[in-house]
Amino acid sequence: MKVYQGEAVSSGVALGRVVLQGFGERAAAPRIASDQVETELNRLRAALEKSRTQLLEVKAKHGSDLGSAELRIFDTHIAYLQDPMFINAIEKLVMGERLGLRASIQRVVADYERILQLAESENLRQRASDFRDVATRLLRNLDDDPKVESDPLPTGRYVLAARTLSTADMFNLDNERVEGIVAEEGGITSHAAILARSMGIPTVTGIRDLPGKIRDGDFVIVDGGAGEVRVNPDERTRAEYEASAERFRAARKAPPEPVEHATRDGHRIVVLASCGNLGEVELAHSFGMQGVGLYRTELLLLAEKTLPTEDALAKHYRQVVERQDGLPVNFRLLDVSTRVQIGGEPARIERNPALGLRGIRRLLQEGNLLRLQLRAILRAGAGRDNVGVLVPFVTSVSDLQRVKSAVVEERLVLRKAGVECAEQLRVAPVIEVPAAAFVLGSFLNESEFVVVAIDDLQAYLLAADRDSADVRDYYQSMHPAVFEVVARLAKEARRRRKDLILFGETAADPVRVPFYVGAGIRHFSIAPARVTQMLRTLRRFSYAECTRIAEAVLEAPRAIDVQRVLVQLQGS
Repeated sequence: MKVYQGEAVSSGVALGRVVLQGFGERAAAPRIASDQVETELNRLRAALEKSRTQLLEVKAKHGSDLGSAELRIFDTHIAYLQDPMFINAIEKLVMGERLGLRASIQRVVADYERILQLAESENLRQRASDFRDVATRLLRNLDDDPKVESDPLPTGRYVLAARTLSTADMFNLDNERVEGIVAEEGGITSHAAILARSMGIPTVTGIRDLPGKIRDGDFVIVDGGAGEVRVNPDERTRAEYEASAERFRAARKAPPEPVEHATRDGHRIVVLASCGNLGEVELAHSFGMQGVGLYRTELLLLAEKTLPTEDALAKHYRQVVERQDGLPVNFRLLDVSTRVQIGGEPARIERNPALGLRGIRRLLQEGNLLRLQLRAILRAGAGRDNVGVLVPFVTSVSDLQRVKSAVVEERLVLRKAGVECAEQLRVAPVIEVPAAAFVLGSFLNESEFVVVAIDDLQAYLLAADRDSADVRDYYQSMHPAVFEVVARLAKEARRRRKDLILFGETAADPVRVPFYVGAGIRHFSIAPARVTQMLRTLRRFSYAECTRIAEAVLEAPRAIDVQRVLVQLQGS
């Protein structure tokens, strides 16, 4: 048995025979004769229509088990297939340069990707991934040679192994038996990853040279929670993981049972979910997570060129609240810079968007958008007391106070209109700017709890962009300042008897979790895909051991010393 470590994208366990997809693509014919142009254009139209029909059928088939935000992803792909600019660019290469259709599609998509990947906006970079998905489907639907038949899919369940995590492979109308996915590329925030989590398909990415590691027909185990792929395991290992897979499938179908998250000696820890779509909300509930600590509202607002209506937002937010059955749900207000286009408004060029009109700064400047979200959240929380609003990128307590005032005003507007709405909303800040971290007490005077976005706070503390390969070592370092700030924040929240929720990828880092607990963090908000590993880490340590680890870390003078403490003490 060989074990390969990748990136955990969608939790759960899947077993099956491997089908390699997308590694033997046909070579693109470089040039065509002039009398072939019309044939190529007809093939393009046929492939576009076939792709569009497939996506409509996928939407119809999965309309009952995917949320409205996830289904909008397919609408986006259909829109790209009908985009005159996209189609005209392909046609021009075929007609003007006599380039073969396959090569023309590949060049146009490569040009789109190159431009969009340069953008600082995550939303724009996501469009590059969407274009690649659309192009993959289009290329698969080209009728190059009707005499050549594709290899038949295996009977029974199987695991898909692909070069890129793509919706074209996940939803090809023949994949009802796909149990798990392994891919060389594809991030945890891609639309394909979102859909994998929504459908409960265990998924691991980031394993390079898959054809060199896995062959068609190999039996594999995909452990989506740990980010591991086991190739050709022995019978005992297969039996153990088969039991885990059955439990995972049963957990998604059965009503959730209350689960107490705690350290080895029973010290209670609250593990909440960080979600961005309804599928993740349901998955969090099925895994026994104790509410939604942070719900990202960006997807619904950025999925289309026009803003959704207040009714549409309220309906979506209400679905999130209802699927949590009374557990807390905190909606983070839109958190993007002005470089991201919203609702057809032109994007603005900022010299440094990370330090510009991001988060609440933009929302306060564009007041209509802020109030649209607040009204929708108020309506979604009607008759409930478990709904919160998170204010991103606050710098001073006045940012929080202005949002609280807007909530009061919009509640009055709704009441006058006879619209049912929440009697109260828990409004809390997202602490990610160091200035806000150093005046935590003033925020706690205004709110019942706070959320600390540890990834962004760390990036600002260390002046290192977490998405930049050039400074990745600076961002990933175990700098003592990061641990010192977390400990101070936890101490201040504990002194005032207020809850502090630690949010972000780093919040679930198994190396750091014992420190966090020992420093006084009691609430975490993490991706549902990480909860299994999180609970496993918590159960390894007693509260006393976590306290000793935190004390040793806070005495360490250098990053290398912090790392040594964490590694040595956890290994002891």
